[in-house]
Amino acid sequence: MRNRSMIRSWALALLAGLLASLLTSLLSGCGAGRAIDRMLPDERLVYRQAREAPENLELPPDLASARFDDALDIPPASGSMTLSSYTGEQTARTRIAGSGNVLPDVAGVSLRRADERRWLEVDASPNAVWPQVVGFWRQQGILLQEQDPAVGVMQTDWIENRAEIRTDFITRQLRRVVDGLYATSTRDRYRVRIDTGATAGTTEIHLTHAAMHERLVRNTAGEGTQTVWEPAASDPGKEAAMLRRLMLHLGISDRDADRMLAQGGRAETGIAPAPRVQLVPGETGATLILPEDFRRAWRSVGLALDRSGFAVEDRDRSNGVFYVRYGDTDQRRERPGLVGRLAFWRGDGDRDTVSQYQIRLSDGGSETRVNVHDEAGRPDASESAQRILSLLQEDLR
Repeated sequence: MRNRSMIRSWALALLAGLLASLLTSLLSGCGAGRAIDRMLPDERLVYRQAREAPENLELPPDLASARFDDALDIPPASGSMTLSSYTGEQTARTRIAGSGNVLPDVAGVSLRRADERRWLEVDASPNAVWPQVVGFWRQQGILLQEQDPAVGVMQTDWIENRAEIRTDFITRQLRRVVDGLYATSTRDRYRVRIDTGATAGTTEIHLTHAAMHERLVRNTAGEGTQTVWEPAASDPGKEAAMLRRLMLHLGISDRDADRMLAQGGRAETGIAPAPRVQLVPGETGATLILPEDFRRAWRSVGLALDRSGFAVEDRDRSNGVFYVRYGDTDQRRERPGLVGRLAFWRGDGDRDTVSQYQIRLSDGGSETRVNVHDEAGRPDASESAQRILSLLQEDLR
């Protein structure tokens, strides 16, 4: 009896709250309701802020350590540097990174474009830009699942866009009382790659979006159903909306950000017309041929790896190598749930089901050749290597 009384009291309290919300909405008039329905372009992304984000995203004291700077900075092409001068430069960088005043004015941030790809170019070094972008995710209240300055990559956790929940009159009132009552069947993840720019002293910021969709399937016994999470197509609109927020964080005004996005960004010259890539078979393995110079091809392949969900463990730009982990699609399909399908390279047990590969880029002047090598650096002609190149080709078309 006591339990029933408690349930009845809870139900009455919930009903009273709903009635109060309904009455408030009616008194506020239909015009206010229509105003709520209208969403600004930037409000298409409504992610629930994580309370632990400030602690989770704190930068380590040695942010400007040798490992960080050596990984992202390009040494001088000529001349010599003594140990004392190098140490002094490192100390100066540490002071800059800790001061917070590391970015130039708005004139130093531009939007660039190559075909359908867009990115930001900042007149600052990567070690100055990195903490600013980390601070952007903290400002958004979005946790970073991965942040690796050595590779120049940071990646958010899988997050739910609350703006995708249907918004009618009844739903709005219920969400005012119990917001967690509704959920979406999609999840978003954002990945940022920070790389040195084409001009000395500049940095490129590339932002990509990945999505998952929840689908209802029958279980293996044929009785009942269960939900599984499957990869979905990336959303260019969400990429643009999040890129706009990042532009505002870097100091660009609302009007300038809208103007730059509407214009599409400053186009790069010398981009080859379609077809962009060719996949050529060979005895020692297939070769992916990009009609781009090495600098552009390095950027294109890095973004393709991001969009295709590869785990990039390291990179060596001077030798043109990405070190990645890849598991066969059939093996990944057997793993149930969101984490099993996406973070298949993580965990001690998972490493037995994936292999490390080297994605090697060879500079050919006006074109760049991409090959897959095994962990030992030998050319790989396996089916997995072929699938890796096919995935890259599909993204680079």
